[in-house]
Amino acid sequence: MEVVNSSCPFCEIGRGVLDADLVAFRATNVFVVPTLKQRRLNSGQVLVCPVSHETSLYRLQIDLRNELFEVAAAVMAAAPRAFGAVGTTVLVNDNAPDQTLEHLHVHVIPRFAADNLVIPNVDGIPAPRSLRLELASKLRAAME
Repeated sequence: MEVVNSSCPFCEIGRGVLDADLVAFRATNVFVVPTLKQRRLNSGQVLVCPVSHETSLYRLQIDLRNELFEVAAAVMAAAPRAFGAVGTTVLVNDNAPDQTLEHLHVHVIPRFAADNLVIPNVDGIPAPRSLRLELASKLRAAME
């Protein structure tokens, strides 16, 4: 049985109720969407999320955990084609103190030479929807 939290934007995106056009990739139980706050020097950052409302990686059923990381690996492999990245950094949010959305997600951050990645994201400004749509389209094409 799929668990959904109707007040969670990731659950709404996963079900196709909200921002379906921003979904760059969809597997059986996992979807990929560009982050709302894009990093200026790491454009193309995405979130890999379970469709069901999950809050903890260590409590996740093994099949879903495997699918989550298979999709994350596919995104990592596509990042050079989609965004010109030379590598990626992967982070998992699992009940982090500064986390505002309690839905498990994996960040895949494209890396570029001399990007001086800082965590957390110091840019902090929401990206225009048009940019997020463009990034989703580029990743979608690279993952085909």
